[in-house]
Amino acid sequence: MCTKTKIINKFKSKIEKNNLIEKNDTIIVGASGGPDSQFLIYLLNEVKDYYKINIVLAHLNHLHRLDANEDEKLVEKTGEKLGFKTFIDHKSMDDYAKKEKISAENAGRILRYDFFRSIKNKYKNANIAVAHNKDDQAETVLMRIIRGSGLDGLRAMDYKNKDIIRPIMDFTKSEILEFLDEEKISYHIDYTNLETDYTRNKIRLEIIPEIEKINPNFKNSLISLSEIAKSDYKIIRKVEDKKLEKILIKKDKNHISFDKNEFEEISDALKARLIRRAVEFLYGNINDFSKTNIDDFIKIRSLENGKKIIKDDLIFEKNYRSYDFYIKRKTIEKNLKEIYMNLNDKKIFGNYKFKTALVSYDFYKNSSKKNRVFYSLENLDDISIKIRYRVNGDYFTAMKNGKRKKLKDFFIDEKIDRKDRDKIPLLFLNNKLAWIVGKRRSEDFKVKYDDTNILMVSVEEL
Repeated sequence: MCTKTKIINKFKSKIEKNNLIEKNDTIIVGASGGPDSQFLIYLLNEVKDYYKINIVLAHLNHLHRLDANEDEKLVEKTGEKLGFKTFIDHKSMDDYAKKEKISAENAGRILRYDFFRSIKNKYKNANIAVAHNKDDQAETVLMRIIRGSGLDGLRAMDYKNKDIIRPIMDFTKSEILEFLDEEKISYHIDYTNLETDYTRNKIRLEIIPEIEKINPNFKNSLISLSEIAKSDYKIIRKVEDKKLEKILIKKDKNHISFDKNEFEEISDALKARLIRRAVEFLYGNINDFSKTNIDDFIKIRSLENGKKIIKDDLIFEKNYRSYDFYIKRKTIEKNLKEIYMNLNDKKIFGNYKFKTALVSYDFYKNSSKKNRVFYSLENLDDISIKIRYRVNGDYFTAMKNGKRKKLKDFFIDEKIDRKDRDKIPLLFLNNKLAWIVGKRRSEDFKVKYDDTNILMVSVEEL
């Protein structure tokens, strides 16, 4: 017999050990009407006053079974009985699977979590609670083994993953059913869970029972494997973090750059893990990236600078000073448009805001030169200030003796990657290239002692 007090104490212990619930949280419960879901709802009801939490039920009818309306009615009835606000919606997982060309199982999962998060957005301090149990965790580990997962996959499900919490993952199915029967709590059985059309059902109904004939403790062995993988993962993660801190030179939502020299010095095994980290950051997961894909990315080291390896819309590129991961965007147009500026003017060009102003010699001498350039102009009544991107044949005055240099050669000498060259604005004064913005100014229009007509051009990256 499993006593109610024992179950509740175990539940609270797991919540606190894994920091799943904070006081005054709102918990959006994925309510299916099945035994696991009902068990979770009633346990949360038992601790709601202790944690001062707001509980909300969310049920998505997948329109997949003829008796699905019975699940919906039970969730509604449970919400009314316990005084919980209940949200219900209807979306066909079969239609969505057909539309997206994915499995019905995966379609149902996507639709459910989209629905849960749409509700979560209505509340502050909200998390989504789902009713995965210990048996589910064991099945997940075995599924990952069958699919050839690495260490990360063997960790299986976490008690907490961003906004998802799994408070009953330490309870077995037998514990759950015993509690529900003792407390006379209603639940519905999804008959599709008894069919072997789905991979998980086949594992649950056929494969695990056969293995348990050899090892009756097989599920616990799988759970132990998951815990070992989690412990080892934490150790490896620390090594990764330390190395990542050293090699990472840029990180934004669409672009990650590794220092070239630092990246090339590490082992292929660590390269693979850091590549996985980059992919996970840019995509949110690594579900569609196999070991073969990662191995292909590692081969980029043997390629020439400027070469790329592409997987779907993700590009891994080798450059002069870096290895760059980025999501493919529309090709940047060779922007042959140009903007003209007046004195004491402000204009935006690309990702930059430019300002022009006339300043005194004292201001020039005493001001910061960061993101600013100064030019001496003889005739302010006839001045052309133009900004554009590069075109073939551009050059600038590179030496005090008037010697010119091709812009292309400058980019090569400075090891500026090809992908960046078309993004650098160029400032022209009287049709002379006066400033390769952020990189180099020309030797033309140099300020001389006590000049009066000094043009300042400043730039700010947006």
